[in-house]
Amino acid sequence: MKKIILTLLLFVCIVIYSFAQQTDDYYNRAYNEIADMLDGKIPLSIKRAVFLTEWAYFDGNLDYNSYSAQIESTAKAIKHFYMVNSRNRFKTGLNVALFEYFTKPYSMNGNKPFTYDYEDFAGHEDFSKLFVTKVMRTHSGQCHSLPLYYKVLAEAIGAEAHFTFAPQHSFIRHRDEQDLSKWINVELTTQSLGREIFYIESFGITADAIRNKVYLYPLTDKETVAFLMSLLINGYHRKFKKWDDFVMRCAEKSLVYYPQNPHALQMKANVLNERLAAYVKSNNGKLDNHAKELDKQWLELDKKIKNSGWRKTMPDDKYEETLKNIAESMQKEGFDTQTIEKEMNRQRLIDKKPKPNINKLKNTKQ
Repeated sequence: MKKIILTLLLFVCIVIYSFAQQTDDYYNRAYNEIADMLDGKIPLSIKRAVFLTEWAYFDGNLDYNSYSAQIESTAKAIKHFYMVNSRNRFKTGLNVALFEYFTKPYSMNGNKPFTYDYEDFAGHEDFSKLFVTKVMRTHSGQCHSLPLYYKVLAEAIGAEAHFTFAPQHSFIRHRDEQDLSKWINVELTTQSLGREIFYIESFGITADAIRNKVYLYPLTDKETVAFLMSLLINGYHRKFKKWDDFVMRCAEKSLVYYPQNPHALQMKANVLNERLAAYVKSNNGKLDNHAKELDKQWLELDKKIKNSGWRKTMPDDKYEETLKNIAESMQKEGFDTQTIEKEMNRQRLIDKKPKPNINKLKNTKQ
């Protein structure tokens, strides 16, 4: 009887181990393909790179052919709208058609424009709420998935569009119709075109952050794919709760092609912090030369991040103002007070969490 039980336990362990290995393999495969795009070994494809980040999170349970067919069908409908409605008279006509696809009821979007999804809008309970495939399915999303889907469609129809960041926010920029040296800011969360000063004042963007190309910088296609490598990390960490060698590999590859990527820099810092914590623990709390070197690397990286102008969150006054605006919008959409308060409090709790850092370790190493 004992032999049977041991055999069953061994079988269960083998199955669990095999499943874990297979799950990790999806991320390795996604990494390899995105890395090959960045290295120029295969053609760059934002559509494919976005798919891979979500495919890996779902353990391969996404069908690329269906995903691609839907994008191609939508692109065809937008191009038809562009021609039939004479949007080709404008230099930015494809962008005009895309904006109308997202914001107005037309046959090309099934008479269902895209809206902001206020429920779990940061994906704290359901990470897949941030996915482009979710936007495609529901016609609702937030400031991450809506502009990313716009970028995927822009690539499909040959429109110029650039993924762009503000603190805790992303949006689309494209050239101005009248003056190609100026930018139009496409704000899909409010279905509007925002002025640059709005982003600077509303999000507390500093001159350093603009000069260092952290915020309001229109990413190239290659930089966008490099950013998607950090999205791959987001899903990996959310799934496995690890800051490990895989994260470091992704972060370093991303930084080769997008050196100022604040997301990859922060993730690299998290790995260094984790390595330091593990090493000090295994070394009986002693801070020897190797630990000091890890400490030095983390401090240098942390300084670089801070000097870049990047912010983990907006300034407190801007942050509370933004939450207030979201709460008011939720109220207009019919959400009850309890739901609104729960969402606001959850967001505050997450955003106020301290990021991993070695200062905690230093306090225990006295």
